[in-house]
Amino acid sequence: MVDNAPPEEFRTIRDTVARKAAQNGDKTFLNYRNRTISYRELNQYANAIANEFRARGVEPDDHVCLFMYNSPEYVFAVFALAKIGAVSVPIDTRFTDETLQYVLTHSDAETICFDASTRPEYEMVRSDVPNISTEYLLDEHADGHDYRNFEQLLAGNRNAPPESTVSQSDPLTVIYVQRTAAERPKGVVIPHFAYINTGWEAARNLFEFSADDRIFTTLPLYSSFTFQIGVMGALLADAVFVLEEQFDPSRFWSQISDYDATVFLYLSRMLSVLQNQDVTSDETDNPAELAIGHSFGFATDKELFHNFEDRFGVTVLEGYGVTPATIATYNHPGNRQLGSVGTEASYVDLEIVDGDDWPVSLGETGEIVVRPTRPHTMMKEYYENPTATREAFRNQWLHTGGIGYKDEEGYLYFIANRDNSIYRGRVDGRISSLEIESVIDAHPGVHQSTVVGVRNEQGNEKIKALVVPKDEADITPVNICRHCEQQLPYLKVPRYIELREDLPRSPSGKIRKRDLKAEGTADAWDRKSGYELSR
Repeated sequence: MVDNAPPEEFRTIRDTVARKAAQNGDKTFLNYRNRTISYRELNQYANAIANEFRARGVEPDDHVCLFMYNSPEYVFAVFALAKIGAVSVPIDTRFTDETLQYVLTHSDAETICFDASTRPEYEMVRSDVPNISTEYLLDEHADGHDYRNFEQLLAGNRNAPPESTVSQSDPLTVIYVQRTAAERPKGVVIPHFAYINTGWEAARNLFEFSADDRIFTTLPLYSSFTFQIGVMGALLADAVFVLEEQFDPSRFWSQISDYDATVFLYLSRMLSVLQNQDVTSDETDNPAELAIGHSFGFATDKELFHNFEDRFGVTVLEGYGVTPATIATYNHPGNRQLGSVGTEASYVDLEIVDGDDWPVSLGETGEIVVRPTRPHTMMKEYYENPTATREAFRNQWLHTGGIGYKDEEGYLYFIANRDNSIYRGRVDGRISSLEIESVIDAHPGVHQSTVVGVRNEQGNEKIKALVVPKDEADITPVNICRHCEQQLPYLKVPRYIELREDLPRSPSGKIRKRDLKAEGTADAWDRKSGYELSR
């Protein structure tokens, strides 16, 4: 791919928002429910909040936590803090209890913005977060408490940004990610130019957004994927960004039609959920042309994409990325391979390496590592965590933790994240535990499942499934095994199956797979004990 970098006038969020406001004026930038915000208003709201933050003591490099669900004010706040040279800390709304307390404390923030939906979780840990002294509540019924009303921030001067000096390499966000229940979240420090670069890559190099596009999402704004591809992609394409609060499959196609959306963003299993919905009148004549997102890389995805495209008339473009790099590879119009996650973005070098960081042969499975060919396009570091930073960047490559392989044409095939994979030996390599879980969870008698690898004497892992039945469901391990063997290849059928009343979880709700691995197989049903697969 040709290296088509953003032009020099787009280097910081501060300058980019102002330029786009001057260029597009009253053209709509953001739709949210019954609200419409123009490019000019976007810049004005950001100026007002920036000036008011500054007047109330927020300095350049200060951290401000954003613990909110989707709203226009979320977007305004990120851009406002960018104009000051302050740093947004978008917080995963799934974080609760000890995990939330840790993130709020570790962030070194003195200011937080939260809303009515996140208020209960914040108040559970509020007394244990002494570093936060200034609190803004976004709530239309915000009276009768000791918080400041977020609306007060809109009283600032809208006509000009505060005086500040901001560089493209300055941090814009610190996004806390937690890969497993056993580890504490790490703060990914991402600079200004990374947001602009990814938005430009999406709009100009990969998906060819135009000013006529309307980019729709229900994905959370705390995700770098949502903000960099959705918000920044729309901004740099002079397009419209359309936002809803949460994914509702029963309303999804009516929302697409109501907003006249031409593009939508998805993550995880959204496509399969939509595919499994009954046919509606809204889906048959929807305006969407592109579905852009990430999946788990399951073997069944290729068939899913074919069926989805045939049914809904939407082209699916699959990619791979992680928060420290956002985009690593993508399929794009005219250059895609269904079942793969595409080829490298224009600013990315990518290799597949073994455990010692040596490149493996084409077609061989290993860890996905990347490095930038443009400066300031990936994370700077893990905040206040030099050990994790050194480990992530060892041998001058950013280690993504993803497992995959490349074919002769350069397409990447994603298998699983290392933490959600099972090592089946040198011949079979790693397989995705999430793929097996998705099959088990589709059983009508299953409430939830998780799958782990239990290591044997040879260093390989046998598959163990732990299954929580639905209330009053009459299922046995044999039922689960038969269900799996009908839909999975032999090497992915669990050997051990255990029925449980519940699964151990961390304070943030993640299943503690490490604890389940340590339990071994003593209490599990073993299909090698008298049961034979039917194939």
